[in-house]
Amino acid sequence: MNKKVGFYFNCYKNKYATDNVLNILRQFYPNSPVFLMCDKGDDFTDIAQKYNCEYYYSNINILGGAMYNGRPYMGFRDSDCLKEYLKIVKIAIKYCKTEYLIFMEDDVIINGIITEFPEHSGGDINHNKFSNLISKEGIDYLNDKYPNIKFSYWNMAGGSIVNCNTILECIEKTNIEEILYFNKYCTYPFGLCHTNDVTLNFLLMINGKTNDFWTNTHKSNMRHPDKRFYNQNLKIEDGVHRK
Repeated sequence: MNKKVGFYFNCYKNKYATDNVLNILRQFYPNSPVFLMCDKGDDFTDIAQKYNCEYYYSNINILGGAMYNGRPYMGFRDSDCLKEYLKIVKIAIKYCKTEYLIFMEDDVIINGIITEFPEHSGGDINHNKFSNLISKEGIDYLNDKYPNIKFSYWNMAGGSIVNCNTILECIEKTNIEEILYFNKYCTYPFGLCHTNDVTLNFLLMINGKTNDFWTNTHKSNMRHPDKRFYNQNLKIEDGVHRK
């Protein structure tokens, strides 16, 4: 099945990993569009040119601003980070002009060409239930307000895939305040929309879209997490929150 794919790659300060992951990506997808986005980290212009990527630098540290008990965590600091992230996803889709968009990170390794595509989206087979993140009152509210919900978990981490028209529709149909509203029901310290993967799944879920178990399967040939290009000297300040 020949479906055109583009790649959204969020980088920060780990140039060694970004370089090597893109090198592997280009072995399997030499001509596919790649949108390389750095959220207020180092300058990756040279890496973008080396691998023929569209480069976007954000002056907002989208995923590195969450604080809890005085310690930084990967996640949105506030609603401005959430808005910036969704804005850039739309810019990436406009640039790629592809049917599907794959979310790359420094620990996502491509092992081959995609063999099967999901209808709307696909994420990690290792998923987390929204019932572990939202109170029972919140779950009841979700089911009442959005009766077309078809799944109740989040798994859209690195290596996941989304149909571009599907996610654009979800973003356009959903008000930011509608997402932020569920922070009141969140049992997690950072709020419901604390990371990009949770936000993507939430948008898909409340809009009645489907989500397949895709990453880390033969369908995707994507492996995540794979830390082969990390080293123990990297710290949270380098954008490495889990080694």
